[in-house]
Amino acid sequence: MKNIYFVTKNGYKFERFIALVKITGLIFQKLEQNTPEIQSMENKEIAEFSASWAANKFRLPIIKEDVGLFIDALNGFPGPYLSSVESLIKSNGFIKLMHNKTNRKAYWNYAISFCEPDQSPVSFSTIQKGTIALKAKGNAGYESDKIFIPSDSNRTIAELLETKQFVRNSEHYVMLEKYLRSKFS
Repeated sequence: MKNIYFVTKNGYKFERFIALVKITGLIFQKLEQNTPEIQSMENKEIAEFSASWAANKFRLPIIKEDVGLFIDALNGFPGPYLSSVESLIKSNGFIKLMHNKTNRKAYWNYAISFCEPDQSPVSFSTIQKGTIALKAKGNAGYESDKIFIPSDSNRTIAELLETKQFVRNSEHYVMLEKYLRSKFS
């Protein structure tokens, strides 16, 4: 059995990952460590840097995920800085920033990187398109879930989560799982 470490302090993120990715012979463990994050508007670059740093620092095979919300009318803001911005302005702050904006298009960018010590990271990413709601709705999930409406819905992620009708994008997990199967099987 080979251990692979998912670096995160977000229990939900880790639980979601291990519920979706199951590979015989691999054991996924959560590694609660802070990693440096480079300043970049690309989630993939941030995940790669953090995965490589952690793999070399801890001498372990590492998985690192980075997620961002990109709003067209705000020139991609908050992008990969979502977590920090979300904690400061909450869902209603996003709604205020979008006041009088007609272009409400937005998308989530999910990036995940795998890296072993002294190796280059391998990364996968996916996008989920949608729009920003006119007002925050729902109570489940994160602040940004209350304002983001997936393109195949007319309700926010928070509303969908409340009725268990929403599953977060996991295509990047599927791509990583396929890669890990080919590498370790």
